[in-house]
Amino acid sequence: MSLVTKFLETITEPQFKLARDLVAMAIADGEVTPEEKKALSAICRLEGVDEAKLMEELRSGYNSADVKMPSTQEEKELYLKDIIRLIGADGYAAPQEIYLFQIIASKMGLNQMDVIGIFMLGTSRRIFQGDAGSKIFASFLRNYIDPKAKSDKANRENLRIIYETVASHTEVDQDKNVDPETLRQNLARATEIFLENKILIKEFAHMGMDFSAIVKQEEMNVFKRYA
Repeated sequence: MSLVTKFLETITEPQFKLARDLVAMAIADGEVTPEEKKALSAICRLEGVDEAKLMEELRSGYNSADVKMPSTQEEKELYLKDIIRLIGADGYAAPQEIYLFQIIASKMGLNQMDVIGIFMLGTSRRIFQGDAGSKIFASFLRNYIDPKAKSDKANRENLRIIYETVASHTEVDQDKNVDPETLRQNLARATEIFLENKILIKEFAHMGMDFSAIVKQEEMNVFKRYA
């Protein structure tokens, strides 16, 4: 059952209720950004749901909503990792669920770099057994890296953003005194996660590009910039 389907039902689970309330709050208050509006349209198209109907359902749901926003950065990240567990329960992150995740995160005041960092941390082996986390992260990556649907420039830019996200989180964790070895290990782990995505490697090869060489180059560039 998708996250979107849950939104159209009577919700009692705290995780689903807060997620629905945050989206409903944005729609009811008229605070949907152009990017979020585009995401909602894509969700409706993918789900086969009438957009006006979904908007009305969410507006009416907000009338009785009791939104209790996580207050600290740690609480927000823990909550969003909880949502990742729900999204990844079937071992796959559907595009419409990724769109919703991004809307929910934005309503918590988090940006694209936060979303990428949380998704990388939220799909670790500590949370998902075996290769399930890698598969979920691979599904998430398709929204950022796709050799067939995105230009080479766009793919490289998104890779750079992801590596800079890892470096930025390393910097924050160490109070801006980055240990080069820790940074190197974190960036190398990001590369390892990328190279577990055999589908992307094959698709880049089909387009005449070496995905392994591209990610290693971006890893090196960001390491030099932050170390």
